[in-house]
Amino acid sequence: MALLKKKTSIPAIIGIVLVALAIAGYSYAHWSEYIKVRGEVKTGELGAAIVTWFCNDAGKDPGYTKDVAQCECWIDEQDPHYAYVTIKNAYPSYEVRFTCDIENTGTIPWFMLTPKVNGLTLVDGEWVDFDLDGDGKPDVNIMYIDGEGKQVHPGKFVEWSLRIHVKQTATPGSTYTFTLSVEVVQWNMVE
Repeated sequence: MALLKKKTSIPAIIGIVLVALAIAGYSYAHWSEYIKVRGEVKTGELGAAIVTWFCNDAGKDPGYTKDVAQCECWIDEQDPHYAYVTIKNAYPSYEVRFTCDIENTGTIPWFMLTPKVNGLTLVDGEWVDFDLDGDGKPDVNIMYIDGEGKQVHPGKFVEWSLRIHVKQTATPGSTYTFTLSVEVVQWNMVE
């Protein structure tokens, strides 16, 4: 009989375990619930545009009594991150100041980095030489003034200037054109 008891107790144990598992599963199913959370994150936009410009050569050459050279500028209509400056009929020591405003057209504040001329980064407060006609000699030097490191909020402007000086090595009667570009970075990414 002892042998018979062992054989009947195994199915009983399996049955008890199955009932216990069924009760535990039923209890777990009633104690848990799935929750779905949906969210939307809308980020701000970083936007800037060169919107106005001014050149201090509006007739008589700055510092002189004659109207010889001309300074012209235009903003790229397709991409207002770029402006173009042309110096016509310049002569050695002709110097002009170019000033422009950049508007924050985005939804987050930004800082303006140092502008570039023909892709070369200018140095704030220092003259940088440029060979604009490709003859291997610098024709003009340009100094960047103002603007860098200023935080600009949406809808506001920052003004900055360039001093453009024609060097002795410039070719007489030449026209020099160069491209200005500006990069801005969001306010919390400035190192």
